[in-house]
Amino acid sequence: MRLVRGLGIGALALGLVAPFAGSPSRTQQRGLDLDSIARAIDAGSDHVSARQLAEWIRDRRPGLRVIDVRSPAEFHDDAIPTAENLPIDQLVRSHFAPDQTIVLYSQEGAHAGQAWVMLRSLGVTQAVFVPGGLADWREEVLSPLLPVNGSPAERARIAELSHYFGGSPRIGGAQEGEVVGAAQTGPGSRRRGC
Repeated sequence: MRLVRGLGIGALALGLVAPFAGSPSRTQQRGLDLDSIARAIDAGSDHVSARQLAEWIRDRRPGLRVIDVRSPAEFHDDAIPTAENLPIDQLVRSHFAPDQTIVLYSQEGAHAGQAWVMLRSLGVTQAVFVPGGLADWREEVLSPLLPVNGSPAERARIAELSHYFGGSPRIGGAQEGEVVGAAQTGPGSRRRGC
């Protein structure tokens, strides 16, 4: 499922870039380096998992800037901790410092992928997006499935990260809704963590 979603987002990103590409033999136009974008997509350096983002937030990674590209109303209802709301139509007018790591997310990733292409076209190279957006955050951070065959250290690391953000991990094979830990985190709840 994640592979299909990733391929879909990659195709969407390339489709967004296509109008700027001109003839197939030209790989740079208007400052847009299509070779660089294609290499980033191919290498997977265009995105970051929700769990990795959670670790960066927890560890207070220097220069991290988390941007929610959804509408202000959607952002107000539910957001990733430390995120700022910057809808897509405002990205072009925004300033991004060269030493910042920009992480973009949307509800399920498509708009964040489009925003990533926009930032790359503006010359912002230290940007990534969360492919599954807020849906991945809920699944991988707030309600992660602890691997049945995982080492105790791996299970503890995942559970600790989930608890840090107010989540409740599930044990592999548990029925939907069964949780391990304290509070259940539902779709309408807003956890700001840290």
